[in-house]
Amino acid sequence: MTGEREAIVRRQLGLEPAGLATRMRLAATEALTMGLAYATPLWFARSPTPVPAETIWQFLTRPQLPPIQALVDHWPLAARRERLLREALSVSHADGIQYHYDLSNDFYALFLDRRFMFYTCADFHAPGDTIEDAQLAKANHILGLLDPKPGERILELGCGWGSMLRHIHAATGDAENLSGLTLSHDQLAYIRDNLGLRAEYDDFITRDYGVETLDKVYSIGSFEHIKPDEALPLYRRLHAALRPGGRAVFHFFSLNGTDRWPTSMLGAQAFFPGSVLALHTDHLAWAREAGFRLTHDSSHDYRPTLRAWFDRLVENRAEAERLVGVQVVNKYLAFFATSWSFFNLGKATLHRLVLMKD
Repeated sequence: MTGEREAIVRRQLGLEPAGLATRMRLAATEALTMGLAYATPLWFARSPTPVPAETIWQFLTRPQLPPIQALVDHWPLAARRERLLREALSVSHADGIQYHYDLSNDFYALFLDRRFMFYTCADFHAPGDTIEDAQLAKANHILGLLDPKPGERILELGCGWGSMLRHIHAATGDAENLSGLTLSHDQLAYIRDNLGLRAEYDDFITRDYGVETLDKVYSIGSFEHIKPDEALPLYRRLHAALRPGGRAVFHFFSLNGTDRWPTSMLGAQAFFPGSVLALHTDHLAWAREAGFRLTHDSSHDYRPTLRAWFDRLVENRAEAERLVGVQVVNKYLAFFATSWSFFNLGKATLHRLVLMKD
């Protein structure tokens, strides 16, 4: 690995390969200060040797005894959780995005679908569906919700590796009026080098969109990175940017329940520093307050996608370890398993919204 890549890997882990005594000390400290939701996946991530995949999956997805689950859900206590998460929100959008996504395009290609490279929830409709089948089904569903037409000015917020930009361009043939925004240098380079579509390095959360400059706007898996205090101003700017009759389609997961500072969001800091999900009820209220009219809200099961990514990374583990190292692969396997459990416990739900500007 290059010196730059080694620096990224070290940043992913927070330390050099750790022996058992160091790992135990770190795990105990983090469990006390940040809780088990944060400390447990990092225990596996920091192993200097490959952790067996099924060991990771079984440990992180198995149901816990009620007292253990209560400890996971309620420690640290509420006031400390809120303080820690508010501190975490100080991480800039660019730093948080680049921490997770600017690792290696080739690494992500090892486990994402081979047609689009979608890094978002897919739609599995039949037991025999592959991740390629399911991501195409997702893309077609979102295409139907957006209903793009040639000549419409359409913007994607957080465009990843250009997956949906490609699908819309194939449907409309109009590349001139289609564009995307990203804060990932690696993703931007991929789009420009491989797709020839318009993408721009900019922060969609703070961007000034102007007034009535867009016909349609959409996002697939980027609203998770909006800090809660930024959401209502963003909804308002997007509403102002759409022309009358304009449409917004947003695909994202959000918290269930009423706790705005759950322990699961402390755990998320190990993978997405600076990102704290909002309640789904808050998203609906913000959209309504901004002037949008909700016409569609569907929920989708993220678990099959996470298991598919886990399995494909296991299949390609040797090459993944060559690209990013043993510990980063351990970390991503723990990430997929932890995320599966997060959805299995009903902590959050993946939604697709259609919002209209009358």
